[in-house]
Amino acid sequence: MKWRIALCGLAGLVVGLQGGPSSAQAPAREDLVAALAAPGAREGLARVAVAEAANQGDSGLLAVVCTILNRLADGRWGASIDQVLNARAQFEPVLRAGGDWRALPIASPVQRARIDTLVNLVLEGRAPDPTGGALYFQNPRIVAARAAAGQVSPRLVHFGGRTPSAVIGDHTFYAARDVTRPPAAPSAPEALFVPKPSAETPTAPASGARGLIVLPDGSVR
Repeated sequence: MKWRIALCGLAGLVVGLQGGPSSAQAPAREDLVAALAAPGAREGLARVAVAEAANQGDSGLLAVVCTILNRLADGRWGASIDQVLNARAQFEPVLRAGGDWRALPIASPVQRARIDTLVNLVLEGRAPDPTGGALYFQNPRIVAARAAAGQVSPRLVHFGGRTPSAVIGDHTFYAARDVTRPPAAPSAPEALFVPKPSAETPTAPASGARGLIVLPDGSVR
């Protein structure tokens, strides 16, 4: 299933990849409610959001949640939250945990309550998407350090010089299309090699400030 509108943001805000208004808001919201009701969906959201942005405040956590929901709406990373979170080589904490979000530390009751509150605000149309419809994000400082150490291509910094749609804490977010570049043809997700940590690899904090997500087509335009 490929949803045609992003589901984070003010009620009635449409940021579909095809552009233009849509009358499918109610069914899409029902789909989101169903997706979030799936076994483990909210726990998975909580674990990944905490792993990526626990030290980035509520705005940073909301930004990661919205990016995940935007990917679900896009459809290329899977038709469920479970599939989006476990999409191959997309969320670095999941990758380092063996490719399954269930191997990440369990969210504490306080952390789970924070994420549930943010998700509920999204469902109620009371939490605007702070990322501008982002599908990708990274910590450019960490990516630049890895590039300098020869661990990743220098072109991965800002995904090849893309213009961020938002900067929230340590993370920069990137919308589906860079307005400074012509739109690329859509393609199926592909994994991009992310090296295992080594003694020379800069170490990220235990929580947050990681967030290396590769482009779904493997490119770094």
